[in-house]
Amino acid sequence: MRSILQKLLIAALELEEKGRKPFSAEDIVVASWQRFPDAFGLAGYRDKYPDSNRVFAEIMGSKPIRKKGYLIKVGEKLYQLTDSGKQYAKSLIKDSVKKETEKGPFTREITRELKKYFESRALAKYKENRASEITFYDLCALFSISPRSSYIELEGKLSNFNNIIAKAQEIAGKKTFSFEHGGNEYNLLDIEMLNKLKEFLLKKFEHDLNVIRQRRDERNK
Repeated sequence: MRSILQKLLIAALELEEKGRKPFSAEDIVVASWQRFPDAFGLAGYRDKYPDSNRVFAEIMGSKPIRKKGYLIKVGEKLYQLTDSGKQYAKSLIKDSVKKETEKGPFTREITRELKKYFESRALAKYKENRASEITFYDLCALFSISPRSSYIELEGKLSNFNNIIAKAQEIAGKKTFSFEHGGNEYNLLDIEMLNKLKEFLLKKFEHDLNVIRQRRDERNK
């Protein structure tokens, strides 16, 4: 959990990155509250009003944010971050972003299947605007079927694909995830692209897939 000092530094850095340098005491009051309403909101009205006294007490007195040399006063109620303050604030934001990127909390089955989907030739060509080059064998590799598969096998693999994607969408949420430390990062948009790829393939290779589906009818004759 971040301290009050750390939250103020993050808000101050974001102010300066927007061109507010130096920034006023009122600027940091509003920025801190908008960024961290639970910490800087007025008691009982945290979502509606900032608690200016909470911020003033931190930046105008002898609190650590100035004693540590992170913030300096440059005019009447005007402040700016020092170089060390900027670096510390940037490291806080970087750590926050890093924590948002985590190993996907998927089961082994979902992880195995998703990795296969993301590393497939079909997806690579689709992402590179080479969809016209995708072959039926690329489709087969993606869904783990073959041109000689049965109707039951085809429908089972397509159903499994749909289930894996649905579970992945539910679990991933808005977070970025990877399958191993330092591996490629993915997010919900990447999962949704797999769905788009599936719809494209089903349409492009409708005839080939119907040939497989006909095998059920032949067995029932």
